[in-house]
Amino acid sequence: MDVSDWEVNIPSGSQIHRVPSVVPAVNDSWTRCRDFGLSASAKPAELVLSEEKFKYVLDQNENIRHLVLPELELLYNQIAGTNFMVAYADGGGVVLDSLQDHNFRAGEGGKTVIPGSVWVEKHRGTNALYQAIHTRQPAIVRGHDHFFHKLSDLSCFAAPIFDHEMNLVGVIDATSNAKARNEHTLALVKLAACNIENRMFTEHFCGSLILMFHARHEYLPTTSVAMIAVDDYGFIEGANSNAKAVLSGLDIGRKQHFGEVFAVQFFDIVDQVRSNDIISIRDRMGAVVFMRAKQPISRRVINVEGDLIIDKGEARPLGLTNRSSSTELHKKRTQTKLICTFEDEVLVKEIAAAARAMALGLPITIVGKHSTGKTEIAREVNKQAFGDIALTIIDCHLLTVDNFEAYLFGENGRISFFDRDTHAATKGKLSLARGGAVLFKNAHTLKIEIQKVIAAAINYEDDEFQLEERPFIRGWLFSGPLDWEESAEFSKRFANAIGGRRLTAPNLSQRTDFEKVALAILNSNSSEHILSPAALKILKAERWPGNFTQLKKTIKQAVSVSNGKVIRQEIQEALNSFIEDGVKPCPNCIGSPVREETCIMIQRCWNETGGNVSLVARRLGVSRNTVYKHINSL
Repeated sequence: MDVSDWEVNIPSGSQIHRVPSVVPAVNDSWTRCRDFGLSASAKPAELVLSEEKFKYVLDQNENIRHLVLPELELLYNQIAGTNFMVAYADGGGVVLDSLQDHNFRAGEGGKTVIPGSVWVEKHRGTNALYQAIHTRQPAIVRGHDHFFHKLSDLSCFAAPIFDHEMNLVGVIDATSNAKARNEHTLALVKLAACNIENRMFTEHFCGSLILMFHARHEYLPTTSVAMIAVDDYGFIEGANSNAKAVLSGLDIGRKQHFGEVFAVQFFDIVDQVRSNDIISIRDRMGAVVFMRAKQPISRRVINVEGDLIIDKGEARPLGLTNRSSSTELHKKRTQTKLICTFEDEVLVKEIAAAARAMALGLPITIVGKHSTGKTEIAREVNKQAFGDIALTIIDCHLLTVDNFEAYLFGENGRISFFDRDTHAATKGKLSLARGGAVLFKNAHTLKIEIQKVIAAAINYEDDEFQLEERPFIRGWLFSGPLDWEESAEFSKRFANAIGGRRLTAPNLSQRTDFEKVALAILNSNSSEHILSPAALKILKAERWPGNFTQLKKTIKQAVSVSNGKVIRQEIQEALNSFIEDGVKPCPNCIGSPVREETCIMIQRCWNETGGNVSLVARRLGVSRNTVYKHINSL
């Protein structure tokens, strides 16, 4: 079937985008469509799964959808223009999720490309989604390329998603008006698919050591990075598509040992990569690549052959002194940003669930004891939900009934936020947060008057989210203590507005990834020191009532007194330097972990303020009667 055959069936008077020729893949698709008995002038079949069958398909794909949805949201915000949609379909062509702008949703396309719709060629004719499934390649089907004339005003761009065994697990599709500018759309779709593949690989081999490598070390953080998963004995368990391409001359389809693929033995480099160094090695074909472990902490590039170390792009001789000067240590500490570790199994699932909820527009509440990392958890939720968009953090301790309007809304007050036609001299925190997400930390201290206004702002921005026409605050997060709902007063409107997903930050001593957390904190303060196994064991055995604050101070103290690179008995010395303040819960609170925590917090604040009841109540967001109840019981 060629172009002339297709045009024979065009109804008279129809305006169709014509081209002198089509790509072979489209021509082949037209041939198949004609063999199926389809007519170009007919209406495509509206094939949609029943609710029961669609639920079954959703359940079958749940393990990948939580990885897809954040990328789909990001892709939606990257595509320029209007009248478009993005969608995710499974390997059988069933659309599972779609995001549509207002114009597309109001048009014919918005009624056909819906969750549950099936886009197989036999019923829908030539379309990019099925082309990507059929050819296992990225596909473009522009307006004139569609078999059915009815779809000729749409252009589709699709990229397949593969697992590490090259099984097709889904497709990312973007559809827009055929007349719209969309030169870069396919590149964005392919990037989204690649990100999903890399995240699938990382999740599948979460129990293995994942090594990333590239011919240029500056490309290691990009989606073009090659990845292999290696077990504890050095055997390669899996490789992503980029790794298979880079190592195409080597057989990594079977389970080989690391040393069979690279010109160095696994146990010669494992300590370096586990210390999060970037190493330079050769594969068995002679090509040089830079390699590091997934989720690096330090930022060094070390030549395994032993002559140079490249730090921040500057080469210097390899070999470190036993002890750095305080000036060098301070410089390294300021250069090394703490990379938070989230590998506790329960916490990982909670964060992923919260990210999915926030991507759908639900507020997130994070509760936990003091210094359990609630703010960093909020950052991770925001990152998983929306990628690299900004997170504006508002400390509610700073908000009073007198200053909150200027702080949140700017000089002109709330009118500059709720009326977008009003131009304020200075924008407040919430106006500046539009396009990103916002975290209200210590939200339990908010007064009723402030709660009501924030509730109105949430509802207002939710309306903007439904319109999808102007920048809006995409995510709302709130953090507070475990007993927030019990100890703080809520306006009903505020309680309803922040209702969404609740996440509990575990105590530091309860986290299964404690050792990695401790190593991350150490590396954020000194990239030259390491903790001995005995020191790690001592740290892990502690109860850590002060959570992250106490652990950070302990590690800093140990680094400051260490005479060598390996920290051993210094950890015990650092722990011994911290004296308990002797504060214990009152008799009425003993036996209830929540009440004990609140009681101790009130007593400590009482001591810090010199017994000022009003100041304690303001700082902690509790009533003065509550303060008296705990103090008078002593």
